[in-house]
Amino acid sequence: MRDTIFAEQRQRQAERLDAREPECWSWDPEIPLDRIAAEYGWSADHFTPRFQAGDEQALRIAFDAWHRHRCAVCGFRDLRLLTDHDHDTGLMRGLLCRSCNGREPHDDGLFRKYRERPPAQILGIRLRYWDPFRGYAQPRAIDPNRLDNHPAYALAAKLGERLQRDDPPQT
Repeated sequence: MRDTIFAEQRQRQAERLDAREPECWSWDPEIPLDRIAAEYGWSADHFTPRFQAGDEQALRIAFDAWHRHRCAVCGFRDLRLLTDHDHDTGLMRGLLCRSCNGREPHDDGLFRKYRERPPAQILGIRLRYWDPFRGYAQPRAIDPNRLDNHPAYALAAKLGERLQRDDPPQT
């Protein structure tokens, strides 16, 4: 009985999270380059061309400033956000609080939405993840002869199975 109640509570919580959207989806997608330049004591004439040219330092500063110390998933304000990255590509996705960073790889609801359209994609920024202990993240090697080892293919296979179950056979 107790296990059934616990399972129902977990199911309701998962459904609530599935219904939500990541907080970053509601943020203004425009990067305030003038404000960022002023915060760092630069002129906009100095910072904006560096950002537009794809200078890595300028892109990282703009990426951090756009988050404004907010977790991209839950919106929690924290000065110690963690940089989330895609292990397949080695590219940064967004800044997350410790709680969301720990739950991100294990959730297919709210975090699936976050992974589909993370802040880096919203802003059009492509930056490689940098770890102070290991250096730049390298894209995961995918054997072209075994594409089924990629998570996207596993997800597509699950979706195909679900569609086959839901569609009655046509006669």
